Amino acid sequence: MDQSDLIKCVRKYRKLDDELKTINKQAYKLREDRKFIENEMSDILKLEKFRDIQKLEISDDGSFIKIQRPSTWNKPWNMSSKDLQVKLHNYFKQTDTPCYEDCLKYIVDSKKKELVSKDFAFSRFLKEEDEEDT
Repeated sequence: MDQSDLIKCVRKYRKLDDELKTINKQAYKLREDRKFIENEMSDILKLEKFRDIQKLEISDDGSFIKIQRPSTWNKPWNMSSKDLQVKLHNYFKQTDTPCYEDCLKYIVDSKKKELVSKDFAFSRFLKEEDEEDT
């Protein structure tokens, strides 16, 4: 192994990195387009005549889109150190007898309220994926 081997590796790396950057730009644009369509679907599904629809079947390929309506699902849990600091401060401010269990319950309960989504969410599944979950 010598410097020419390193140069070959660097060129391969650069080529793959360039390809990944191009693909990532395309994926970003596709995600933007999908979000726009999801907003359109949300506006339609807000109408009274569509309020009971929970799933949209796509007959072309057998897949379906699961619909999660506002206030029926929770966003993923995450908490910054700043959020934790505020919640700890609020907990200790409101109690004279702090304890671990009460503090944890206070943080979890207050965070749960923040996690309830106010938006629609859509997930597309293939028929085989749905059958595996049942």
